[in-house]
Amino acid sequence: MIERDWSAKAFCYLIVIIYALFLFMPIYWMVSIAFKTQLEAFTYPPRLIFKPTLINFRAVLSDTQFMRSLLNSVIVAVGTVAISMVFAIPASYGLSKLKTRFKTNVLAWLLFTRAAPGMIYILPYFIIYSRIGLLDTKIGLIIAHTIFTIPLVIWMMLSFFEDLPESVEEAAMIDGATPFQIMTKVTIPLILPGISASAILAFIFSWNEFLFALILTRRYAKTAPVTIVNFMAFEGTEWGKVAVGGIFILLPVLFFAITIRKYLVRGLTAGAVKE
Repeated sequence: MIERDWSAKAFCYLIVIIYALFLFMPIYWMVSIAFKTQLEAFTYPPRLIFKPTLINFRAVLSDTQFMRSLLNSVIVAVGTVAISMVFAIPASYGLSKLKTRFKTNVLAWLLFTRAAPGMIYILPYFIIYSRIGLLDTKIGLIIAHTIFTIPLVIWMMLSFFEDLPESVEEAAMIDGATPFQIMTKVTIPLILPGISASAILAFIFSWNEFLFALILTRRYAKTAPVTIVNFMAFEGTEWGKVAVGGIFILLPVLFFAITIRKYLVRGLTAGAVKE
């Protein structure tokens, strides 16, 4: 029995190690190329031990177009999260109070909106934006991103609202609180971990989004994922710059994963409130 348990644990550890290698090897490869020269990046067999250089970082940091696009990514992602929270929090709170078929229909429609491929929205957005002047603007890109983030946030926060004990709101109602006060001063503070987790996921989606930014922007509202494509020119691909650009895009996501991981875990497990 002991040998069987040891074999099972060894097999589980082996699977975890293989998965970790599969997951982190591309990241390691990208980071290593960022510290190599163009010649060393194509050396075969690849060198695991090499003298690192910062030439690619200096080139990217001095590229005003990429730095501007990085700032655009921050503005668009933060704006998307802010608008998504403003609309999704009251919407999910209201849906949590419904007990009719209308609620099911609305949730099914939201799920379809979120699950539908972004390609079907591109042409209508492009035509409308070109006529009303929102093409190549950060506002237009934020609006396009919220079409996908609002359903995601509503679906995620709905369970947090539904799992709260009704006695909490009933006690506030007995004390004379209005429905708006109950939502803002009682319910929302209790599900802050869930709101934090939803905001993080919305930020990551907007930060990594490529298709809308590629089609709906030209010059002034380009985001970092799109600008990296400029490093792939006709003369050849500057893989060092591409790797550095990928690191800059990865850093905010990594920052959230490390510094806010406990809030994310609390958010994913929130709602498990016992009366």
